Amino acid sequence: MSADERWHISRSQKGKTPSQFFLSNHDLLLTPHGIGTNYVQCFETFISNCDDFMEKLAGIREEAQKHLEWLKTAEEKRLEDEGLAD
Repeated sequence: MSADERWHISRSQKGKTPSQFFLSNHDLLLTPHGIGTNYVQCFETFISNCDDFMEKLAGIREEAQKHLEWLKTAEEKRLEDEGLAD
């Protein structure tokens, strides 16, 4: 889990198979939903919630992309430092 507890990664392995990792972001656990006192309100709030969710998803995707680039750069540097780079 990340320091801010938003990112969680777990690893599992069965026998000699390669490890499997599962990454999730806690900000995205609650999917879009609608609430209200009638069907119209439920659909209106659902659509609004979808818009909010898409904005949140785009921000988290951008955050993940930056972290991925950082991981790749760190791995390249590690390989260079160990003399294993291509």
